[in-house]
Amino acid sequence: MSKVIIFQGSPKKKGTTAALLAEVAKGAQAAGAEIVEYDLNNKELRGCQGCMSCRKPENTACVQNDYLKPMYDDLKDADAIVLGSPIYMGTVTAQAWTLIQRLYPAMGPDFAPRYPGKKFVTVITQGSPNAAEYTPAVAAVQGFLGNLGWTLVDHIAWGGAGGEAPEDLKQAAFAAGQKLVS
Repeated sequence: MSKVIIFQGSPKKKGTTAALLAEVAKGAQAAGAEIVEYDLNNKELRGCQGCMSCRKPENTACVQNDYLKPMYDDLKDADAIVLGSPIYMGTVTAQAWTLIQRLYPAMGPDFAPRYPGKKFVTVITQGSPNAAEYTPAVAAVQGFLGNLGWTLVDHIAWGGAGGEAPEDLKQAAFAAGQKLVS
């Protein structure tokens, strides 16, 4: 059975990002995947402390004992990753950036990926109606995940987000979830 980790980078538990992530999860589950979810707006999640313990060859995870501690074991077993975030102030949320920084241990001391070969999908929502307006910010996130040895298989973007997602976008998110498993 495939394992897909979904990271919810929005502070809104029932917002537009969450709705599209739910569709990705449904698609992956329909294709037979096990889903593991992390809500990055968790008060027990700490940012990177710059301690550099993860740079030691024997440490393959962050030494902080917080909400993300089990994530490193999940990463070892996962086949795919989904990161969802709204755009706030021209970039992904602080919650999403916290995850990205906490993925530093996913690179070894030589900066080689420790968990290569995974697929990933990004889900981005924003108030601006031009879904491509913040392409550089999204490209930076996708580039970092690519540096971990992961392959982008789809990108779901909703410009002018608010209210219920359009049916075609929900279907695209569902299909993205299926692509992660096939």
